[in-house]
Amino acid sequence: MDRNSDNGNNDYFLEVRNITKMFGQFTALSNISIGIEQGEFVSILGPSGCGKTTLLRVIAGLEEQNTGSVWIEGRDVSREPVASRKLGIVFQSYALFPNINIIGNVQYGLNRRQFTAAQQEQRSMEMLELVGLEDQASKYPAQLSGGQQQRVALARALAPSPSLLLLDEPLSALDAKVRVFLRSEIRRIQETLGVTTVMVTHDQEEALTMADRVVVLEDGKLMQFATPKALYGSPENAFVAGFIGGMNFLTDSIGHDPQSIFFGQYKLQTEPGRAADFQGRPVTIAIRPEDIRLIRDSSIDINVLKTKVDHIEFRGSLYTIHLQILNKGGGAIGQFLEMDLQVEAMESMEISSQMELPIHLPPERLILFKAKKAS
Repeated sequence: MDRNSDNGNNDYFLEVRNITKMFGQFTALSNISIGIEQGEFVSILGPSGCGKTTLLRVIAGLEEQNTGSVWIEGRDVSREPVASRKLGIVFQSYALFPNINIIGNVQYGLNRRQFTAAQQEQRSMEMLELVGLEDQASKYPAQLSGGQQQRVALARALAPSPSLLLLDEPLSALDAKVRVFLRSEIRRIQETLGVTTVMVTHDQEEALTMADRVVVLEDGKLMQFATPKALYGSPENAFVAGFIGGMNFLTDSIGHDPQSIFFGQYKLQTEPGRAADFQGRPVTIAIRPEDIRLIRDSSIDINVLKTKVDHIEFRGSLYTIHLQILNKGGGAIGQFLEMDLQVEAMESMEISSQMELPIHLPPERLILFKAKKAS
């Protein structure tokens, strides 16, 4: 992405360039740059207070950045008002008019100067049909469920045919089953219309299942912008690794050679070359709970750790086993692992609390990060 060009990058439908936003002395966004392609669905993900809603509001024109620019379809809209950006916006609160019926709420998003009354009604009914609520047109918001009201809000945002759809935590006020249904519905509608969409969420499952790519923020900084698969399988830093899915971290480790790490009394092999940048340096080892393997025979002789079962959690389709790591002599070293195990394997091995259990850490599943300095 050419940051020195005075024009937007034609490869991107939406481009955020070096955005910084301050609230007094507080930096809400720090030099954020992302490019989003036409028709792409992008989620902005992160913990509370990370700046995700602020970024969405800057894109919308509801907040003015201190530095940087926002480009839509190759045009700098940084100082343009919301109305000129051709946006559709859906908020967490449905913001429906309680005294206007459903079709009237959808029509409210249409410019009366551009549409005749008949055209307004036709377009509104098309949008209600798209969200599966055409039979609710004459009802009022209070007569609809929360999920239905959010679909009305979506229909209203889409009625003017916006070039960009912005969603600000649209599902967070709904119960779990409705959220699962609506996230697939929103994605279906987005794909049907081909509208470029940016959604803020704090729910990682929502982001991973709905988005083509995900922006991960922490403390106003861009941690990673990648596909869900890349975020999960190849996190660029320890924050993303720990925030996206479950992750184990082994600390107090030192790089030995280009493909091995010393972890206490253990020497752990990595993929060839993966440890090259850590020779003689502190390193944090990461591995996902589902990637840890049980030792069933003596055929595996590398990356084997002694552990003891601390406690076991039943989670429906699997068990999560909390393991205390032991040194080679059997003493506890003060570090723990979580291992996910299918019910069948758990029952066949009759695993129980306090049982000693040898485990294998596959070299290709180990992810290495620079160790944090002690504060």
